[in-house]
Amino acid sequence: MVHYIRFLRTPQTHVGKKTKTVDIAAVVALTTDLGDAYYAQDIDLVVEIVEANRPHAVLHSHTLPWQASSRALKFTVHCPSTYTSRSARLHVTTKATQNAFSLFTVPNILDVWSPVFVLSDKQRTEPVVERDLLLPNKSHIRMWEETGDSIARHVWDAGLGFLMYFAQALSPSSATGMSRLTSLMRSSKARRLKVLELGAGCGIVGVAFAQLVKCDMLLTDLEDAQEILASNLRCASPMAGSTLRCEVLDWSTGVEDSCNAKYDLVLVSDCIYNPDSSLHLVETLRQLATRTPGLLILVGFKRRHQADTIFFERMQQTNFAIVEQVNIPLPHTLTDHDADVPTGEFYTYCLQPTLARPG
Repeated sequence: MVHYIRFLRTPQTHVGKKTKTVDIAAVVALTTDLGDAYYAQDIDLVVEIVEANRPHAVLHSHTLPWQASSRALKFTVHCPSTYTSRSARLHVTTKATQNAFSLFTVPNILDVWSPVFVLSDKQRTEPVVERDLLLPNKSHIRMWEETGDSIARHVWDAGLGFLMYFAQALSPSSATGMSRLTSLMRSSKARRLKVLELGAGCGIVGVAFAQLVKCDMLLTDLEDAQEILASNLRCASPMAGSTLRCEVLDWSTGVEDSCNAKYDLVLVSDCIYNPDSSLHLVETLRQLATRTPGLLILVGFKRRHQADTIFFERMQQTNFAIVEQVNIPLPHTLTDHDADVPTGEFYTYCLQPTLARPG
C-alpha cells in the first residue's frame, strides 16, 4: 500500500555554540494514509535542507536508516553555519520517490516538505506540510496537509488513485471502463466543463482535474476543511481557462433550492466509509442528478470496511445505475505481511432517466 512520510514533530532549529552549525531536529513516521500501519521494510530516508525559493537548491543532505516496522525516527541534521539566516525548507524523501517523480508516476512512498523557516536559533515550523506531485501535463500539484489527526485534512489513497485514473483517461489508449469520462474530458477542448467535488478534503482530486482539463471547478466540504482547502487552491496551477473555488456543503442539509447550477461531472473520493453520512451523500447526489439529466458521477474509493456496501445498496435503491467500472492498482510495496495489491475502485453512475423523481 501507499506509505506517507509524516512529521510527528515538525522541524525545530538550534544554533550550536561549539559546532557553529544550525541544527535542525524533527521526528518522522513512515505510515499509511490512516496511520494504522508502519512501513515494514528497511529503507534509507534522504533528508535535505533546501532553499526556500523554487527551484530548490540543496544546501545540505543526509541519509538516515528507517528500520522495518519502526513507529518513528527521531533525527537531527547539521547545516553549515555559512547558511545562517537563509530561508529554507526541510525535505524528507527516498531515492525511489525521487525516481518516480521524474517519471511522472505516483510513488510507493510520498515525500514531505516543511513550510519555510529561517536558519537561525529556536525556529519551529507551523504544523502543516506540503506534498508535491507531477501530473502528466508536467504541472506540479502542491497539497498542504495538517500534521494532526484530522482525516479531512490529509491526502488519502483514493485521491492518488484519481490522479492515476485521470492520467489513463487522457492517454491515447484509455482503459476499458472509463470511456464516459474520457469523452467528457476531451469535450472540454470545445467547451468549459462544470465540475463539482463533494467531500474534497485537501482538494487533491478537484485541483488535479482543473490542472488537466478546462473547467469551472467547485470543491466542497464541511467548515473544518475550508482553511486547508483554500490554501491549496491558492497554490494551484489551473489550466488556462479553468477556475477554482471552494465552499461549504453539508450533505445532511442537501443542495439549496436556490442553487441552479447544472454540472457535467461530480467527483467523490473516499467518502463512503461512514454509513450515516453516506446516506446523506446519496440524497445529495440524487438532488444534483435530478436537476441535470445525464449527469456523470464518478465515485472512487479504496475498500476498507464491510460498511462500504451500504453506499452502493442505497445508490441502487435510489435508481442510480453503474454505467462503467474500473479497478486501478495503487502504488505499493509487497511484503510477506501484506501480500494483497491495494486497489482503487472507480464507479461511474448515472440516474436512470425513466425512474428519476422531481427534486
